[in-house]
Amino acid sequence: MNEAERLRDLLDGSMDPSELESYTEYYKLAERIYGSEALDEIGIISPKEVEEKLEPLGNSEFTHDVILPSPKSEPKEENLDAKGETVKRRKFLMLVGIIGLILISSNIFVGIDSVLGLCEDTEEMGDVELVATPSVNGNTLTIFWSAKNVTIGEEYSITWDISQNGSQELVSSGEINMIANGNSFIHSTNATVQVEPYSYSSQLLLNGTIIATAGGSYESTELSTMSTIQTTKLCEDNPRLKLTEIGNYKNIDSWGEVGEGEIIDGMLLMIFAFISLFGMTKKKK
Repeated sequence: MNEAERLRDLLDGSMDPSELESYTEYYKLAERIYGSEALDEIGIISPKEVEEKLEPLGNSEFTHDVILPSPKSEPKEENLDAKGETVKRRKFLMLVGIIGLILISSNIFVGIDSVLGLCEDTEEMGDVELVATPSVNGNTLTIFWSAKNVTIGEEYSITWDISQNGSQELVSSGEINMIANGNSFIHSTNATVQVEPYSYSSQLLLNGTIIATAGGSYESTELSTMSTIQTTKLCEDNPRLKLTEIGNYKNIDSWGEVGEGEIIDGMLLMIFAFISLFGMTKKKK
């Protein structure tokens, strides 16, 4: 019986007890496997008695110490996992860079408010306008005023001066107050005039502040008018968000016209471009 067969018999418990007593290594292995008490119960001599009677077999290929093999490392799988994580991080960086470029570019050239509607107009009605129209019948000059885009319920005032012979002779001046019951209202006044050209100037006031003006002159052969309206900044004309004012995005002053950029816009474009390029670049082996 060779060593392999003896070891197999030892492990499955079919080895003859005399053989265990003859081989110290096998006895010690059996003692480790089954315990010294179990060996004593079946009448096998103890290790001290075996060592006194038998010399140890030095040529045996086996020792009583059983060393379990250490699990083999799997460096290839670890390397594959590390490479997979690196690829995921680079794809994530590339995605962040591309999204950032799209957002910044869209804000500059299209305006983020045109999509999200974050801006709030200070005056939804648009520009307040005052128009004055002259009419002459004989020696009577009539001025018709029309105020547009006013706020319902607010009290407005119209003041005027009417002159003849250019602006040398003042023939009429006055003021009228009224509460707007609609988005527009009209008013007219008459003045007696004799020497052309006739001139007039008028102002529209809200709470004592001039918000629009209208004026002009009249001559039989020539008529000129002039009006000035209050310009109101509207969100629809300023859809680009100023990134330096992002914390106050509801304020109309935080928005500007498209096609224009600030220093921070250029810096962010460069940063996101670098991030996207870094994510696209493959690491050299």
